[in-house]
Amino acid sequence: MQSLICDALVIGSGAAGLRAAIAAKEKGVDVLVISKAAPGKGTCTIVSGGVFAAAEDKSTTDRHLSRTLQAGRGINQKELARVLAEEGPLRLKELMGWGIKAEFHGGYLHSQGRAPIWGEEIINCLYRQASELGVRFFNRLLVTDIKVRQGAVGFSAYSVDNNQWFAIAADAAILATGGAGALYDRHDNPKRILGDGYCLALKAGAVLQDMEFVQFYPLGLAEPGYPPFLIPPGLADIGQIYNNHREDIYEKYGITERPAGERARDRLSQALFTETYRKGNEVWLDLRDLSENDWNADPFSASTRSIFGERYGAKRRPMRIAPLAHHIMGGVCIDSLGFTAVPGLFAAGEVVGGLHGANRMGGNALTETVVFGARAGKSAADWVINTSKTSKEQLLNDLKKHDENLQKSGTALNTASRLAHLRQIMWHEGGILRNKQGLTQTLNEIQQMHQETLRLPLTGEPRQIQNKLELQVAAFTASLILQAALRREESRGAHFREDYPDQDDVHWKGHQQVLISDNGEPVWSLRTA
Repeated sequence: MQSLICDALVIGSGAAGLRAAIAAKEKGVDVLVISKAAPGKGTCTIVSGGVFAAAEDKSTTDRHLSRTLQAGRGINQKELARVLAEEGPLRLKELMGWGIKAEFHGGYLHSQGRAPIWGEEIINCLYRQASELGVRFFNRLLVTDIKVRQGAVGFSAYSVDNNQWFAIAADAAILATGGAGALYDRHDNPKRILGDGYCLALKAGAVLQDMEFVQFYPLGLAEPGYPPFLIPPGLADIGQIYNNHREDIYEKYGITERPAGERARDRLSQALFTETYRKGNEVWLDLRDLSENDWNADPFSASTRSIFGERYGAKRRPMRIAPLAHHIMGGVCIDSLGFTAVPGLFAAGEVVGGLHGANRMGGNALTETVVFGARAGKSAADWVINTSKTSKEQLLNDLKKHDENLQKSGTALNTASRLAHLRQIMWHEGGILRNKQGLTQTLNEIQQMHQETLRLPLTGEPRQIQNKLELQVAAFTASLILQAALRREESRGAHFREDYPDQDDVHWKGHQQVLISDNGEPVWSLRTA
Protein backbone atom coordinates (compact mmCIF):
# COMPACT_ATOMS: atom_id res chain seq x y z
CA MET A 1 0.00 0.00 0.00
CA GLN A 2 1.49 3.31 -1.13
CA SER A 3 1.43 6.46 1.03
CA LEU A 4 0.57 10.08 0.23
CA ILE A 5 0.82 13.02 2.65
CA CYS A 6 -0.28 16.64 2.28
CA ASP A 7 -1.48 19.56 4.37
CA ALA A 8 -4.88 19.92 2.69
CA LEU A 9 -6.52 17.24 0.58
CA VAL A 10 -9.30 18.07 -1.88
CA ILE A 11 -11.43 15.18 -3.13
CA GLY A 12 -12.98 16.17 -6.45
CA SER A 13 -11.78 18.37 -9.29
CA GLY A 14 -14.91 20.15 -10.45
CA ALA A 15 -15.37 23.87 -9.90
CA ALA A 16 -15.87 23.52 -6.13
CA GLY A 17 -12.77 21.37 -5.69
CA LEU A 18 -10.56 23.52 -7.89
CA ARG A 19 -11.74 26.75 -6.25
CA ALA A 20 -11.14 25.24 -2.81
CA ALA A 21 -7.64 24.17 -3.84
CA ILE A 22 -6.86 27.69 -5.06
CA ALA A 23 -8.05 29.26 -1.80
CA ALA A 24 -6.06 26.83 0.35
CA LYS A 25 -2.91 27.21 -1.74
CA GLU A 26 -3.15 31.00 -1.56
CA LYS A 27 -2.74 30.62 2.22
CA GLY A 28 0.59 28.85 1.70
CA VAL A 29 -0.27 25.24 2.53
CA ASP A 30 0.55 22.13 0.49
CA VAL A 31 -2.58 21.12 -1.45
CA LEU A 32 -3.28 17.82 -3.20
CA VAL A 33 -6.37 17.32 -5.40
CA ILE A 34 -7.45 13.76 -6.16
CA SER A 35 -10.24 12.74 -8.50
CA LYS A 36 -11.69 9.80 -10.40
CA ALA A 37 -10.68 11.25 -13.77
CA ALA A 38 -8.36 13.89 -15.18
CA PRO A 39 -8.94 17.28 -13.49
CA GLY A 40 -12.45 18.46 -14.25
CA LYS A 41 -13.13 15.82 -16.90
CA GLY A 42 -15.52 13.54 -15.01
CA THR A 43 -17.41 16.30 -13.24
CA CYS A 44 -20.81 17.94 -13.47
CA THR A 45 -19.10 21.30 -14.01
CA ILE A 46 -17.77 20.42 -17.44
CA VAL A 47 -21.13 19.06 -18.68
CA SER A 48 -23.15 21.87 -17.10
CA GLY A 49 -24.79 24.66 -19.04
CA GLY A 50 -21.96 26.92 -17.88
CA VAL A 51 -24.38 29.47 -16.41
CA PHE A 52 -23.80 31.27 -13.07
CA ALA A 53 -26.58 33.20 -11.35
CA ALA A 54 -25.20 36.58 -10.28
CA ALA A 55 -26.41 39.82 -8.74
CA GLU A 56 -25.25 43.11 -10.21
CA ASP A 57 -25.95 45.50 -7.30
CA LYS A 58 -27.64 45.61 -3.86
CA SER A 59 -31.15 45.58 -5.29
CA THR A 60 -30.45 42.54 -7.43
CA THR A 61 -28.65 40.85 -4.51
CA ASP A 62 -31.90 41.04 -2.55
CA ARG A 63 -33.81 39.73 -5.57
CA HIS A 64 -31.33 36.86 -6.00
CA LEU A 65 -31.79 35.89 -2.36
CA SER A 66 -35.58 36.14 -2.64
CA ARG A 67 -35.67 33.92 -5.74
CA THR A 68 -33.37 31.38 -4.07
CA LEU A 69 -35.62 31.17 -1.01
CA GLN A 70 -38.75 30.98 -3.16
CA ALA A 71 -37.34 28.03 -5.10
CA GLY A 72 -36.42 26.31 -1.83
CA ARG A 73 -40.05 26.28 -0.63
CA GLY A 74 -39.29 27.61 2.84
CA ILE A 75 -36.54 25.24 3.96
CA ASN A 76 -33.33 26.79 2.65
CA GLN A 77 -30.53 27.26 5.16
CA LYS A 78 -30.95 31.03 5.05
CA GLU A 79 -27.42 31.94 6.10
CA LEU A 80 -25.97 29.88 3.25
CA ALA A 81 -28.41 31.47 0.80
CA ARG A 82 -27.48 34.96 2.03
CA VAL A 83 -23.75 34.27 1.60
CA LEU A 84 -24.38 32.97 -1.92
CA ALA A 85 -26.28 36.08 -3.00
CA GLU A 86 -23.89 38.56 -1.40
CA GLU A 87 -20.58 36.93 -2.30
CA GLY A 88 -21.48 35.57 -5.74
CA PRO A 89 -20.67 38.78 -7.68
CA LEU A 90 -17.21 38.97 -6.11
CA ARG A 91 -16.37 35.40 -7.10
CA LEU A 92 -17.57 35.89 -10.67
CA LYS A 93 -15.54 39.07 -11.07
CA GLU A 94 -12.62 37.02 -9.80
CA LEU A 95 -13.15 34.51 -12.61
CA MET A 96 -13.20 37.33 -15.12
CA GLY A 97 -9.92 38.58 -13.68
CA TRP A 98 -8.43 35.11 -14.16
CA GLY A 99 -9.29 35.24 -17.83
CA ILE A 100 -12.41 33.11 -18.13
CA LYS A 101 -14.13 33.49 -21.50
CA ALA A 102 -17.63 34.51 -20.47
CA GLU A 103 -20.25 37.23 -20.78
CA PHE A 104 -22.92 38.69 -18.50
CA HIS A 105 -26.50 38.59 -19.77
CA GLY A 106 -29.69 39.24 -17.82
CA GLY A 107 -28.32 38.56 -14.34
CA TYR A 108 -26.28 35.52 -15.36
CA LEU A 109 -22.67 34.88 -16.34
CA HIS A 110 -22.47 32.56 -19.36
CA SER A 111 -19.16 30.77 -19.87
CA GLN A 112 -18.23 30.33 -23.52
CA GLY A 113 -17.47 26.62 -23.61
CA ARG A 114 -18.08 24.27 -26.53
CA ALA A 115 -21.49 22.65 -26.88
CA PRO A 116 -22.32 20.27 -25.33
CA ILE A 117 -19.51 20.69 -22.73
CA TRP A 118 -20.38 24.30 -21.95
CA GLY A 119 -18.53 24.14 -18.62
CA GLU A 120 -15.16 23.34 -20.20
CA GLU A 121 -14.08 26.98 -20.04
CA ILE A 122 -14.80 27.06 -16.29
CA ILE A 123 -12.57 24.03 -15.72
CA ASN A 124 -9.83 25.43 -17.94
CA CYS A 125 -9.80 28.74 -16.07
CA LEU A 126 -9.72 27.23 -12.57
CA TYR A 127 -7.28 24.45 -13.43
CA ARG A 128 -4.90 26.96 -14.99
CA GLN A 129 -5.03 29.13 -11.88
CA ALA A 130 -4.54 26.17 -9.51
CA SER A 131 -1.62 24.80 -11.52
CA GLU A 132 0.14 28.17 -11.62
CA LEU A 133 -0.10 28.34 -7.83
CA GLY A 134 1.50 24.91 -7.47
CA VAL A 135 -1.47 22.75 -6.50
CA ARG A 136 -0.65 19.04 -6.93
CA PHE A 137 -2.98 16.60 -8.72
CA PHE A 138 -3.38 12.82 -8.60
CA ASN A 139 -5.91 11.43 -11.09
CA ARG A 140 -8.01 8.28 -11.38
CA LEU A 141 -8.14 7.52 -7.66
CA LEU A 142 -11.32 6.11 -6.12
CA VAL A 143 -11.61 7.02 -2.43
CA THR A 144 -13.27 4.23 -0.46
CA ASP A 145 -12.77 4.85 3.26
CA ILE A 146 -12.08 7.65 5.72
CA LYS A 147 -10.62 7.81 9.23
CA VAL A 148 -10.38 10.85 11.50
CA ARG A 149 -7.84 11.00 14.33
CA GLN A 150 -7.68 14.11 16.55
CA GLY A 151 -8.24 16.53 13.70
CA ALA A 152 -6.18 14.79 11.02
CA VAL A 153 -8.02 13.02 8.22
CA GLY A 154 -7.00 9.86 6.39
CA PHE A 155 -8.36 8.07 3.35
CA SER A 156 -8.00 4.74 1.60
CA ALA A 157 -8.07 5.01 -2.18
CA TYR A 158 -7.78 2.65 -5.12
CA SER A 159 -5.81 3.50 -8.27
CA VAL A 160 -7.39 2.07 -11.40
CA ASP A 161 -4.27 2.81 -13.45
CA ASN A 162 -1.81 1.12 -11.09
CA ASN A 163 -4.08 -1.51 -9.52
CA GLN A 164 -2.78 -0.32 -6.15
CA TRP A 165 -4.22 0.86 -2.88
CA PHE A 166 -3.09 4.17 -1.39
CA ALA A 167 -3.18 5.50 2.16
CA ILE A 168 -3.54 9.29 2.21
CA ALA A 169 -3.14 11.46 5.31
CA ALA A 170 -3.85 15.18 5.57
CA ASP A 171 -4.31 17.78 8.28
CA ALA A 172 -7.55 18.86 6.61
CA ALA A 173 -9.75 17.48 3.85
CA ILE A 174 -12.42 19.02 1.63
CA LEU A 175 -15.18 16.92 0.10
CA ALA A 176 -16.03 18.31 -3.35
CA THR A 177 -17.24 15.10 -4.95
CA GLY A 178 -20.44 16.36 -6.55
CA GLY A 179 -23.86 14.75 -6.34
CA ALA A 180 -25.44 11.47 -7.40
CA GLY A 181 -27.48 12.15 -10.54
CA ALA A 182 -26.13 9.04 -12.25
CA LEU A 183 -28.21 6.88 -9.90
CA TYR A 184 -31.07 7.43 -12.34
CA ASP A 185 -31.62 5.86 -15.74
CA ARG A 186 -32.00 9.25 -17.42
CA HIS A 187 -29.53 11.87 -16.24
CA ASP A 188 -27.11 14.47 -17.58
CA ASN A 189 -24.33 13.78 -15.06
CA PRO A 190 -21.09 11.93 -15.81
CA LYS A 191 -21.76 8.21 -15.36
CA ARG A 192 -19.63 7.82 -12.22
CA ILE A 193 -21.33 10.58 -10.19
CA LEU A 194 -22.91 8.13 -7.75
CA GLY A 195 -22.71 9.75 -4.30
CA ASP A 196 -19.18 8.95 -3.09
CA GLY A 197 -18.98 12.06 -0.91
CA TYR A 198 -22.20 11.29 0.95
CA CYS A 199 -20.88 7.87 1.94
CA LEU A 200 -17.50 9.24 3.05
CA ALA A 201 -19.13 12.00 5.10
CA LEU A 202 -21.35 9.57 6.99
CA LYS A 203 -18.45 7.19 7.63
CA ALA A 204 -16.51 10.10 9.15
CA GLY A 205 -19.37 11.04 11.48
CA ALA A 206 -20.79 14.01 9.57
CA VAL A 207 -24.50 14.67 9.13
CA LEU A 208 -26.48 14.69 5.86
CA GLN A 209 -29.76 16.46 5.22
CA ASP A 210 -32.46 16.89 2.55
CA MET A 211 -31.53 13.71 0.65
CA GLU A 212 -35.08 13.28 -0.68
CA PHE A 213 -34.78 16.41 -2.82
CA VAL A 214 -33.55 15.42 -6.27
CA GLN A 215 -33.99 17.96 -9.04
CA PHE A 216 -35.25 16.70 -12.38
CA TYR A 217 -34.93 18.93 -15.41
CA PRO A 218 -37.91 18.51 -17.77
CA LEU A 219 -36.29 19.37 -21.09
CA GLY A 220 -33.88 16.57 -21.91
CA LEU A 221 -33.21 15.22 -25.39
CA ALA A 222 -34.71 11.73 -25.77
CA GLU A 223 -33.79 10.87 -29.35
CA PRO A 224 -32.67 7.22 -29.76
CA GLY A 225 -28.92 6.98 -30.19
CA TYR A 226 -28.19 10.47 -28.85
CA PRO A 227 -27.02 11.55 -25.37
CA PRO A 228 -29.71 13.07 -23.10
CA PHE A 229 -28.52 16.66 -23.48
CA LEU A 230 -30.19 19.45 -21.56
CA ILE A 231 -32.22 21.82 -23.76
CA PRO A 232 -32.18 25.54 -22.82
CA PRO A 233 -35.47 26.59 -21.20
CA GLY A 234 -35.82 29.67 -23.41
CA LEU A 235 -36.15 27.53 -26.53
CA ALA A 236 -38.96 25.44 -25.10
CA ASP A 237 -41.09 28.47 -24.34
CA ILE A 238 -40.84 29.73 -27.90
CA GLY A 239 -41.39 26.30 -29.43
CA GLN A 240 -44.28 23.87 -28.91
CA ILE A 241 -44.43 20.80 -26.67
CA TYR A 242 -47.01 18.15 -27.53
CA ASN A 243 -47.61 14.39 -27.38
CA ASN A 244 -48.31 11.94 -30.21
CA HIS A 245 -51.99 12.97 -30.11
CA ARG A 246 -50.95 16.60 -30.76
CA GLU A 247 -52.15 17.64 -27.30
CA ASP A 248 -50.34 20.75 -26.05
CA ILE A 249 -48.61 19.73 -22.81
CA TYR A 250 -48.71 23.20 -21.27
CA GLU A 251 -52.46 23.46 -21.84
CA LYS A 252 -53.22 19.87 -20.84
CA TYR A 253 -51.51 20.24 -17.45
CA GLY A 254 -52.34 23.90 -16.81
CA ILE A 255 -48.74 25.13 -16.87
CA THR A 256 -48.76 28.89 -17.41
CA GLU A 257 -45.49 30.01 -15.79
CA ARG A 258 -42.70 31.17 -18.08
CA PRO A 259 -39.98 30.22 -18.57
CA ALA A 260 -41.62 26.91 -17.70
CA GLY A 261 -38.31 25.05 -17.67
CA GLU A 262 -37.24 27.23 -14.74
CA ARG A 263 -40.35 28.43 -12.93
CA ALA A 264 -42.47 25.30 -13.33
CA ARG A 265 -39.74 22.71 -13.73
CA ASP A 266 -41.23 20.35 -11.12
CA ARG A 267 -44.74 20.37 -12.62
CA LEU A 268 -43.42 20.16 -16.17
CA SER A 269 -41.18 17.22 -15.21
CA GLN A 270 -44.18 15.48 -13.61
CA ALA A 271 -46.28 16.12 -16.73
CA LEU A 272 -43.65 14.77 -19.12
CA PHE A 273 -42.97 11.73 -16.91
CA THR A 274 -46.70 10.99 -16.74
CA GLU A 275 -47.07 11.25 -20.51
CA THR A 276 -43.99 9.20 -21.35
CA TYR A 277 -43.74 6.56 -18.63
CA ARG A 278 -47.29 6.26 -17.29
CA LYS A 279 -49.31 6.75 -20.49
CA GLY A 280 -46.79 5.43 -23.00
CA ASN A 281 -46.84 8.52 -25.19
CA GLU A 282 -43.91 10.22 -26.82
CA VAL A 283 -43.48 13.93 -26.18
CA TRP A 284 -42.07 16.24 -28.82
CA LEU A 285 -40.45 19.67 -28.77
CA ASP A 286 -41.07 21.48 -32.04
CA LEU A 287 -38.58 24.26 -32.80
CA ARG A 288 -39.11 24.46 -36.55
CA ASP A 289 -40.73 27.91 -36.45
CA LEU A 290 -37.95 29.56 -34.43
CA SER A 291 -36.31 32.55 -36.08
CA GLU A 292 -32.60 33.35 -35.90
CA ASN A 293 -33.47 35.97 -33.28
CA ASP A 294 -35.20 33.29 -31.22
CA TRP A 295 -32.14 31.03 -31.34
CA ASN A 296 -29.96 33.99 -30.33
CA ALA A 297 -32.21 35.31 -27.55
CA ASP A 298 -29.66 34.40 -24.85
CA PRO A 299 -26.09 33.03 -24.90
CA PHE A 300 -27.12 29.55 -23.71
CA SER A 301 -29.73 29.12 -26.44
CA ALA A 302 -27.39 30.57 -29.07
CA SER A 303 -24.66 28.10 -28.14
CA THR A 304 -27.00 25.18 -28.88
CA ARG A 305 -28.06 26.28 -32.35
CA SER A 306 -25.49 24.15 -34.16
CA ILE A 307 -25.91 21.03 -32.03
CA PHE A 308 -29.72 20.99 -31.79
CA GLY A 309 -30.69 23.00 -34.84
CA GLU A 310 -28.20 21.49 -37.28
CA ARG A 311 -26.74 18.23 -35.99
CA TYR A 312 -29.94 16.88 -34.41
CA GLY A 313 -32.25 18.35 -37.03
CA ALA A 314 -34.44 20.55 -34.82
CA LYS A 315 -34.84 23.03 -37.67
CA ARG A 316 -36.31 20.26 -39.85
CA ARG A 317 -38.34 18.07 -37.47
CA PRO A 318 -39.57 17.90 -33.85
CA MET A 319 -37.28 16.33 -31.22
CA ARG A 320 -38.34 13.74 -28.65
CA ILE A 321 -37.89 14.99 -25.09
CA ALA A 322 -38.20 13.53 -21.58
CA PRO A 323 -37.07 14.64 -18.11
CA LEU A 324 -33.70 13.74 -16.64
CA ALA A 325 -32.06 13.74 -13.22
CA HIS A 326 -30.01 16.90 -12.92
CA HIS A 327 -29.00 17.89 -9.37
CA ILE A 328 -29.12 16.65 -5.76
CA MET A 329 -30.22 19.38 -3.34
CA GLY A 330 -29.39 17.30 -0.27
CA GLY A 331 -26.00 16.49 1.16
CA VAL A 332 -23.50 17.23 3.91
CA CYS A 333 -24.45 19.74 6.61
CA ILE A 334 -22.00 22.66 6.78
CA ASP A 335 -21.83 26.11 8.32
CA SER A 336 -21.24 29.23 6.25
CA LEU A 337 -17.45 28.67 6.31
CA GLY A 338 -17.59 25.10 5.00
CA PHE A 339 -17.03 23.30 8.32
CA THR A 340 -18.81 19.96 8.78
CA ALA A 341 -19.52 18.44 12.20
CA VAL A 342 -16.21 16.53 11.94
CA PRO A 343 -13.05 18.43 12.97
CA GLY A 344 -10.75 18.83 9.98
CA LEU A 345 -13.39 17.85 7.40
CA PHE A 346 -14.91 20.48 5.11
CA ALA A 347 -17.28 20.34 2.14
CA ALA A 348 -18.32 22.47 -0.84
CA GLY A 349 -20.43 22.21 -3.98
CA GLU A 350 -23.19 19.75 -4.80
CA VAL A 351 -22.08 17.33 -2.07
CA VAL A 352 -23.45 19.90 0.42
CA GLY A 353 -27.11 20.09 1.44
CA GLY A 354 -29.22 22.90 2.85
CA LEU A 355 -28.46 25.89 0.63
CA HIS A 356 -31.13 25.14 -1.98
CA GLY A 357 -33.85 23.72 0.24
CA ALA A 358 -36.50 21.72 -1.61
CA ASN A 359 -35.44 22.91 -5.06
CA ARG A 360 -32.70 24.92 -6.72
CA MET A 361 -32.91 28.15 -8.66
CA GLY A 362 -31.29 27.83 -12.08
CA GLY A 363 -27.70 29.07 -12.16
CA ASN A 364 -27.14 28.73 -8.41
CA ALA A 365 -25.25 25.44 -8.62
CA LEU A 366 -22.18 26.90 -10.33
CA THR A 367 -22.25 30.05 -8.22
CA GLU A 368 -22.33 27.81 -5.14
CA THR A 369 -19.17 26.02 -6.28
CA VAL A 370 -17.02 29.14 -6.41
CA VAL A 371 -18.51 30.87 -3.35
CA PHE A 372 -18.33 27.92 -0.98
CA GLY A 373 -15.31 26.35 -2.64
CA ALA A 374 -13.38 29.52 -1.77
CA ARG A 375 -14.73 29.54 1.77
CA ALA A 376 -14.03 25.85 2.43
CA GLY A 377 -10.52 26.13 1.01
CA LYS A 378 -9.66 29.11 3.21
CA SER A 379 -11.16 27.42 6.28
CA ALA A 380 -9.21 24.23 5.63
CA ALA A 381 -5.95 26.16 5.26
CA ASP A 382 -6.62 28.08 8.48
CA TRP A 383 -7.28 24.75 10.20
CA VAL A 384 -3.95 23.40 8.95
CA ILE A 385 -2.06 26.49 10.13
CA ASN A 386 -3.72 27.07 13.50
CA THR A 387 -4.69 23.66 14.89
CA SER A 388 -2.50 21.00 16.51
CA LYS A 389 -3.22 17.54 15.17
CA THR A 390 -2.22 13.90 15.54
CA SER A 391 0.74 12.43 13.66
CA LYS A 392 -0.08 11.77 10.01
CA GLU A 393 2.36 8.84 10.06
CA GLN A 394 0.32 7.20 12.80
CA LEU A 395 -2.81 7.71 10.74
CA LEU A 396 -1.12 6.14 7.71
CA ASN A 397 -0.29 3.05 9.75
CA ASP A 398 -3.95 2.72 10.73
CA LEU A 399 -5.01 3.06 7.12
CA LYS A 400 -2.58 0.42 5.89
CA LYS A 401 -4.40 -2.15 7.98
CA HIS A 402 -7.27 -1.58 5.56
CA ASP A 403 -5.35 -3.42 2.84
CA GLU A 404 -4.96 -6.47 5.05
CA ASN A 405 -8.70 -6.62 5.75
CA LEU A 406 -9.98 -6.23 2.20
CA GLN A 407 -12.50 -8.80 1.07
CA LYS A 408 -10.51 -11.19 -1.12
CA SER A 409 -13.20 -13.81 -1.69
CA GLY A 410 -16.96 -13.93 -1.92
CA THR A 411 -19.87 -14.26 -4.31
CA ALA A 412 -19.39 -12.93 -7.83
CA LEU A 413 -21.95 -10.49 -9.22
CA ASN A 414 -22.53 -8.87 -12.59
CA THR A 415 -22.02 -5.30 -11.42
CA ALA A 416 -22.87 -3.67 -14.75
CA SER A 417 -26.29 -5.30 -14.94
CA ARG A 418 -26.99 -4.61 -11.27
CA LEU A 419 -26.16 -0.92 -11.62
CA ALA A 420 -28.32 -0.70 -14.74
CA HIS A 421 -31.20 -2.29 -12.81
CA LEU A 422 -30.69 0.08 -9.88
CA ARG A 423 -30.92 3.03 -12.25
CA GLN A 424 -34.12 1.68 -13.80
CA ILE A 425 -35.98 1.18 -10.53
CA MET A 426 -34.75 4.48 -9.09
CA TRP A 427 -36.02 6.24 -12.21
CA HIS A 428 -39.45 4.63 -12.12
CA GLU A 429 -40.12 4.52 -8.36
CA GLY A 430 -37.62 6.81 -6.60
CA GLY A 431 -37.67 9.73 -8.99
CA ILE A 432 -40.23 12.24 -10.24
CA LEU A 433 -43.46 10.56 -9.05
CA ARG A 434 -43.26 8.73 -5.72
CA ASN A 435 -45.62 6.74 -3.52
CA LYS A 436 -45.32 4.51 -0.46
CA GLN A 437 -45.68 1.20 -2.29
CA GLY A 438 -43.09 1.98 -4.96
CA LEU A 439 -40.62 3.52 -2.51
CA THR A 440 -40.93 0.61 -0.07
CA GLN A 441 -40.45 -2.10 -2.69
CA THR A 442 -37.52 -0.29 -4.27
CA LEU A 443 -35.87 0.38 -0.91
CA ASN A 444 -36.10 -3.29 0.08
CA GLU A 445 -34.55 -4.37 -3.21
CA ILE A 446 -31.73 -1.84 -3.10
CA GLN A 447 -30.90 -2.55 0.55
CA GLN A 448 -30.58 -6.23 -0.36
CA MET A 449 -28.37 -5.23 -3.30
CA HIS A 450 -26.17 -3.21 -0.94
CA GLN A 451 -25.69 -6.20 1.34
CA GLU A 452 -24.69 -8.27 -1.69
CA THR A 453 -22.10 -5.67 -2.70
CA LEU A 454 -20.45 -5.85 0.72
CA ARG A 455 -19.71 -9.53 0.07
CA LEU A 456 -18.16 -8.96 -3.35
CA PRO A 457 -14.54 -10.10 -3.72
CA LEU A 458 -12.26 -7.16 -4.49
CA THR A 459 -10.31 -9.13 -7.05
CA GLY A 460 -10.05 -9.15 -10.82
CA GLU A 461 -9.13 -6.50 -13.35
CA PRO A 462 -8.82 -2.90 -12.07
CA ARG A 463 -12.00 -1.83 -13.86
CA GLN A 464 -13.90 -4.72 -12.24
CA ILE A 465 -12.70 -3.67 -8.79
CA GLN A 466 -13.73 -0.08 -9.48
CA ASN A 467 -17.18 -1.20 -10.62
CA LYS A 468 -17.68 -3.27 -7.46
CA LEU A 469 -16.68 -0.39 -5.20
CA GLU A 470 -18.92 2.04 -7.07
CA LEU A 471 -21.90 -0.30 -6.92
CA GLN A 472 -21.53 -0.30 -3.12
CA VAL A 473 -21.64 3.50 -3.14
CA ALA A 474 -24.58 3.63 -5.55
CA ALA A 475 -26.70 1.20 -3.56
CA PHE A 476 -26.01 2.93 -0.25
CA THR A 477 -26.70 6.43 -1.59
CA ALA A 478 -29.87 5.28 -3.35
CA SER A 479 -31.11 3.74 -0.10
CA LEU A 480 -30.64 7.08 1.68
CA ILE A 481 -32.66 8.93 -0.97
CA LEU A 482 -35.44 6.35 -0.77
CA GLN A 483 -35.57 6.35 3.03
CA ALA A 484 -35.77 10.14 3.13
CA ALA A 485 -38.47 10.19 0.43
CA LEU A 486 -40.48 7.51 2.23
CA ARG A 487 -40.31 9.36 5.54
CA ARG A 488 -41.37 12.77 4.16
CA GLU A 489 -45.15 12.38 3.93
CA GLU A 490 -45.86 15.54 1.96
CA SER A 491 -44.95 17.09 -1.39
CA ARG A 492 -42.51 20.00 -1.47
CA GLY A 493 -40.36 21.35 -4.28
CA ALA A 494 -38.76 18.54 -6.24
CA HIS A 495 -40.15 15.86 -3.90
CA PHE A 496 -43.62 14.80 -5.06
CA ARG A 497 -45.63 12.09 -3.28
CA GLU A 498 -48.71 10.94 -5.19
CA ASP A 499 -50.19 9.74 -1.89
CA TYR A 500 -49.37 13.04 -0.10
CA PRO A 501 -49.75 15.64 -2.88
CA ASP A 502 -49.94 18.75 -0.64
CA GLN A 503 -47.24 20.74 1.14
CA ASP A 504 -47.55 20.32 4.93
CA ASP A 505 -45.81 23.14 6.79
CA VAL A 506 -47.23 22.06 10.14
CA HIS A 507 -45.36 18.74 10.22
CA TRP A 508 -42.67 18.95 7.55
CA LYS A 509 -41.24 22.47 7.30
CA GLY A 510 -37.70 21.43 8.08
CA HIS A 511 -34.66 19.37 7.19
CA GLN A 512 -34.54 15.61 7.51
CA GLN A 513 -31.09 14.84 8.87
CA VAL A 514 -29.30 11.51 9.05
CA LEU A 515 -26.15 10.23 10.71
CA ILE A 516 -24.73 6.76 11.25
CA SER A 517 -25.00 5.26 14.73
CA ASP A 518 -22.31 3.23 16.47
CA ASN A 519 -23.93 0.02 15.20
CA GLY A 520 -23.76 1.25 11.60
CA GLU A 521 -27.45 2.05 11.16
CA PRO A 522 -28.80 5.39 9.89
CA VAL A 523 -30.53 7.54 12.51
CA TRP A 524 -33.04 10.08 11.19
CA SER A 525 -34.39 13.29 12.73
CA LEU A 526 -36.26 16.41 11.61
CA ARG A 527 -34.76 19.86 12.28
CA THR A 528 -37.16 22.78 11.92
CA ALA A 529 -36.18 25.28 9.22
